[in-house]
Amino acid sequence: MQAQTAPAIGMRDRILDAAEQLVTEDGARNLTLDAVAHAAGVSKGGLLYHYPSKDALLAGMIERHMDELNARCSAERIHLPAACASSEIKAWILGVLQPHRVREEVGAALLAAAANNPALLDGVRRSYAEHVAQLQSLGDGFARAAVILLAVDGLMLGEAWRVTPFTPEQRELIVSELLCLTDEVCAPAAAAAGVRS
Repeated sequence: MQAQTAPAIGMRDRILDAAEQLVTEDGARNLTLDAVAHAAGVSKGGLLYHYPSKDALLAGMIERHMDELNARCSAERIHLPAACASSEIKAWILGVLQPHRVREEVGAALLAAAANNPALLDGVRRSYAEHVAQLQSLGDGFARAAVILLAVDGLMLGEAWRVTPFTPEQRELIVSELLCLTDEVCAPAAAAAGVRS
């Protein structure tokens, strides 16, 4: 069974890689199934087997984009103290703001594509709702933690859309300040739970 699954996974990745390259170079509006099939080196039928429509392809791209983002956050979480109340938020800050130019460009293009079909963002909405639910455990710190979450998203989107004027040094200061604010926000919740922030 694994021998049949591995080629399918490899083919899906090839198709998604080609689609991301096309979106990065030409924008989501110019993404066509024919162009993706050609760029991936597969027949259109082969592409349609894995992604039967353009919306299915875009949904696959968004899902992979979110999976990679979550993987980066998980990788950051490993390096943070397990008993710290602030570790989840810090992992989000560091994972989301980890520079990755191609994925930033793809993320911006996918948001533009999803504007034409908001249902494509349903998975992103669910993930975001889970993050907000986690912040509710901070009690009185919820509002400030939500502001941190919004600041992270704002910086990420500003960079994806290439509108932020921050120098690398300024960006580093901003990320450092977000991490410090996270400690301040989580300290009362940590003290109440008897753990470090």
